[in-house]
Amino acid sequence: MTNLPDVLWSLLTDPNVAYLLLIIGMWASVLAFLTPGTGLPEAGAVVFLGLAVVSLTHLPVNVAGLALIGLSVALFVLELKVPAHGAFLLGGAIAFGVGSLFLFQPAEGEAPIEVSRWLVAGTSLATIGFFGFALTKVIQSQKAPPAHNPDAVVGAIGEARTSVDGSGSVYVGGELWSARADESIQRGEKVVVVQREGLTLKVARKK
Repeated sequence: MTNLPDVLWSLLTDPNVAYLLLIIGMWASVLAFLTPGTGLPEAGAVVFLGLAVVSLTHLPVNVAGLALIGLSVALFVLELKVPAHGAFLLGGAIAFGVGSLFLFQPAEGEAPIEVSRWLVAGTSLATIGFFGFALTKVIQSQKAPPAHNPDAVVGAIGEARTSVDGSGSVYVGGELWSARADESIQRGEKVVVVQREGLTLKVARKK
């Protein structure tokens, strides 16, 4: 009869599974770093990296290979934070691939242990695609104008919802604002925004 704990342990100490746990945990860590406070990436990072540590401590890990994978993640994040036209992304991809291929180093005389080259190729492409996609989003967000510019209301036409005799309320741009004016404006009159002062608009009667 198959012993379930033994099967799970055998699966956990499989080099391909250990490698996948490590990579997924690193992806989750990067997501947690880029989008802090959401909770899910943080939880995923703890779970997958925790399982990866358990797996790797029972396998002949090559410290240099592990360091290269860690370096690749640092380069990927650096590319997102300080875009270098793909230079860090390329360097990270090379470090990731080489580190993955040489992640395990059995002692002399022991059977070779290595991650499937197909798995390395797949995770490398997925990782490059993930960070490449994230990089394009970062570049787009840097080039895009602010989603909401509060000063864009200056010059807009609105309507006095109360009498504005020193102060009152106006409806501008689909929102109700507190307003002040240097003249007496009656309810229902059209106004033009002259200046924004925090949450208060300075308005004048539309000529």
